[in-house]
Amino acid sequence: MYKPRRAFLTQLSVIAGVAAFNKPFNAVASVTKSVNTLNASQSAAAIYHTSDLNGHISAVYKNIGGLRHVKTVLKNQDIGGLLLDAGNFMSTSKSMLQQREMISMMNATGYHAAALGENELNMGQERLISLIPLMQFSFLNCNMQFDNQLAELVKPYIVVHSGNFKIGMTAVCKQIAGVKFNDPNASAARVARLLKINEKCDLVICLSHLGEESNREFAKQSENIDMVISGNAPKFCLNTQVLGNKSKHEIVLTQTGRNGLLFGRTIFNFDTQKNKSGVKAKHFIPGLPDDRELYAKTFSTLKLVSGLAV
Repeated sequence: MYKPRRAFLTQLSVIAGVAAFNKPFNAVASVTKSVNTLNASQSAAAIYHTSDLNGHISAVYKNIGGLRHVKTVLKNQDIGGLLLDAGNFMSTSKSMLQQREMISMMNATGYHAAALGENELNMGQERLISLIPLMQFSFLNCNMQFDNQLAELVKPYIVVHSGNFKIGMTAVCKQIAGVKFNDPNASAARVARLLKINEKCDLVICLSHLGEESNREFAKQSENIDMVISGNAPKFCLNTQVLGNKSKHEIVLTQTGRNGLLFGRTIFNFDTQKNKSGVKAKHFIPGLPDDRELYAKTFSTLKLVSGLAV
């Protein structure tokens, strides 16, 4: 059952984790892996997140953005945590060599999991099948149904033991032509219940690649999910929202921006009974120093150039 609701005030702290998993959902057996922690706290979990990187490793606008700058931001953090992507980290316009380089860079950056997005599917299922074994992170989706090797390679969820907490992650994607599509709300509800009730996860995260408005409605209709990280969201958004879900419990909804131009960190605090006691969110513009005035000016510019072909 859900733990009691708590006021979302907050502080910050720290975990680090590595994900491991196996088998599709209809035959799944949970395999979790305990990991060492970095600057570990027994009262907080940090989640770093990106979306819609679109294969960009280098800076994309005035020396900001791109995965290389994201990696630098992470390196400068003194708070360890999970690193997740909400889909479209690949690009259909890139060559096979460039796609391999992107995966190699994500491995080096330390991603733990990424969601299946339309870019990953639209570049061709056979190419995707050949690339997934190169990924040192889990590739997640619970609402698409495949009749080839992707049924084994795409995981419906993972469970991570990190610090003092057990964290479950899943992902949903919008409908893609040529792929059997199951209702994302029903699919995520099924997996989230397993993670929260059966696996007794302290935190359940869904990477939602449904689109900006659909991500919000998905969060409001969800159950047993603590956090939705939005993908397929073209707007830049510095606001992290705390909404009410179907059961009137708090759910955190957050998004960043495409091409690595915006990168997020969300920290959950827990009390001694492992009830959520607070959340604190921050967004970074990779390639800029951590300066609020400069952030505000640059973020305004990014919004003005939101149609920029980068």
